[in-house]
Amino acid sequence: MDIELKFFDSDTMNRTTYDKLSEWNNELIQHYIINDVILGIYLILGTSGNAVVVLVYAFRMNKKKDDRYFIPFLAVVDLLACVCRSSLELAMNFNPVRFQGSVLCKAVWFPTNVTAIASIFLLLVIAIQRYLKVCRPFGQQMTLTCKRFSLIVCIFVAVSVSAPLIVFNDEIEVINPETNVTGYVCDTDVKSHYGQGFLAYIIFASACSLILMVALTILNICIGRTIFKQFRAKHRRKSCNNVISRHKVSVCAQSDLLNVDPDVSLSDTETSFKPQKNSSQGAQNNSQTNINSSTESDTQNRSTMSFSHRYSIMFMAIGVAFIISYSPRLILLFITLHDPKFFGKISQTNLTILSVIREMNVVNNVVNPFIYGFFDHTFRKETRKICFKVN
Repeated sequence: MDIELKFFDSDTMNRTTYDKLSEWNNELIQHYIINDVILGIYLILGTSGNAVVVLVYAFRMNKKKDDRYFIPFLAVVDLLACVCRSSLELAMNFNPVRFQGSVLCKAVWFPTNVTAIASIFLLLVIAIQRYLKVCRPFGQQMTLTCKRFSLIVCIFVAVSVSAPLIVFNDEIEVINPETNVTGYVCDTDVKSHYGQGFLAYIIFASACSLILMVALTILNICIGRTIFKQFRAKHRRKSCNNVISRHKVSVCAQSDLLNVDPDVSLSDTETSFKPQKNSSQGAQNNSQTNINSSTESDTQNRSTMSFSHRYSIMFMAIGVAFIISYSPRLILLFITLHDPKFFGKISQTNLTILSVIREMNVVNNVVNPFIYGFFDHTFRKETRKICFKVN
């Protein structure tokens, strides 16, 4: 009888602990509703947008365009990064203190880190390509072999940088002092791994992030400065061509008037002037033909230049979006390094706001399709065709 009583009491105690943990978990879930809605929007927009980019640029557009080479690869990486990051954040928000399993934690964090880092380094490769094309047009350019090799390097670097995080990301126990219940969180275990190795890695990762941001900023400034100079030179050349064409027409008209003999009668003047008028007309036609051919050549050059400039500005916008989306997360990283207990000191409302800010890095993977649509009219046209076919 005593044995049965003890068994019943133990079962009751276990159920009570589980119930307390569930109540604590459900209470915390309520604070992340706004985050979940935002992450759901990220997931839908990022998945559908990047899928359309891969479909359009890889299968429906001219593959010979050098400017578009990296776009399908960047879209694939952004698609995977958006799915991995948004899904992981949603899973952690729905299980804020019930994310159990060390192996599971490491398994879900690794692809999330690899895809995010690969996307960042691929942006740097694209910025270098645009710099060579715009600022060094007569210098050595990226060959097809070089582009393929750079893609392999991006993946290799992303895997290498993410590998140490397999050790640092782990199941973390958190205790509720009010109910004396132990919960489980999947994140970087700073407390257990805090030491020289962990600090060295964090400093290395932070330095790499800063160097990438500075490099992207410098390259984009150089590209923008060169494009501005070329636009200004093109505007001046266009103004000069207009002045020269008006001057030619004026000179032809004056020479016709000077060839008229003042001693002849009006009728003779009209008669003698007609052939000269015809020759004048022929000269004007020849002049106009030369101007037209020159204009057509200039128009073709401007079209080629405009295409290249449009893609350069497009990738500049993508680089700026990366810097804006990752800067808040980098600032939070420096704050937590200075004060590891920072998140434990703030209120739940502020923690929710900071969670939204921390998840802003997903914007880097979501916004690119919209930037493509804004700058590339061919992409917009092909996207409309696909949408009409689906409808």
